[in-house]
Amino acid sequence: MKMLQKISLGFAMCCLVCLLFLPEYISAAAVPQKVQGMKCGVITPTSVNISWSGQEGVSGYQIYRSMAYDGKYKKILEVNPQMNAFCNKNLPGGQEYYYKVRAYTKSGGEVVYGKFSKKLRTRTKMNSPRKAVIRTRANIRKHAGTNHPVVSTVNANTVVSVICAARDKSGDAWSYVSCSADGRTVKGYIHNNLLKQSQQFVTQTGKVTASSLNVRANASQTGRIIGTLKRGQKVIILGQEKASDGSVWYLVQFKQKGRFVKGYVSSRYIRLV
Repeated sequence: MKMLQKISLGFAMCCLVCLLFLPEYISAAAVPQKVQGMKCGVITPTSVNISWSGQEGVSGYQIYRSMAYDGKYKKILEVNPQMNAFCNKNLPGGQEYYYKVRAYTKSGGEVVYGKFSKKLRTRTKMNSPRKAVIRTRANIRKHAGTNHPVVSTVNANTVVSVICAARDKSGDAWSYVSCSADGRTVKGYIHNNLLKQSQQFVTQTGKVTASSLNVRANASQTGRIIGTLKRGQKVIILGQEKASDGSVWYLVQFKQKGRFVKGYVSSRYIRLV
């Protein structure tokens, strides 16, 4: 009996010594590193290309996708360890997507996952340029969803360029837009309920009828002057806005000192051509 106890104790000690001196890299290698280097490549109206930095010693990668910045992600594909790029095809045009990738290792029937990469935002190309008009004074937000910070508040009848369609985490439809507000270009997200479609100003051109016409930072006689136009000078009309006194102002674009400038002018002194 004592002999059996000695044998058992000796075996246990041997196992403990083996565990203590087992090389550290055996356990460390089983856990992949966090995927780095997420990039967006070529985009088309029906596809997006993404890539990431490859890792040695992994069994493959899992690609997840969401349609919202803070929405749920769904696994769409697993690829072999030699691949570090993916082309997502058959997508609708002008739609925003978010991707993240993680590596995994298989060993003895066990699968060990690394940490997900950072989110990668991308979008398919718009099939054609699109304009819209804001129905009422509204907030433009950093991401799709009323829980995200406001980047700007814009007035009713402001014309926006729609960059792509987007979704919030509940699946509601938003748009990622660009517009001029307070003399600067603003980009952000607005709920589709606050927009109405407009093609009225996509290609319109106007000609100045006043001898000298001030271009202002906003649609008001008291707005900061950011430029001056001469009689006969042509401008591209991007939209219109109604001032508090009921007067109509055009948002125009023109070239000044070798660069394009956007600002507001009174519609009274612009003739459409």
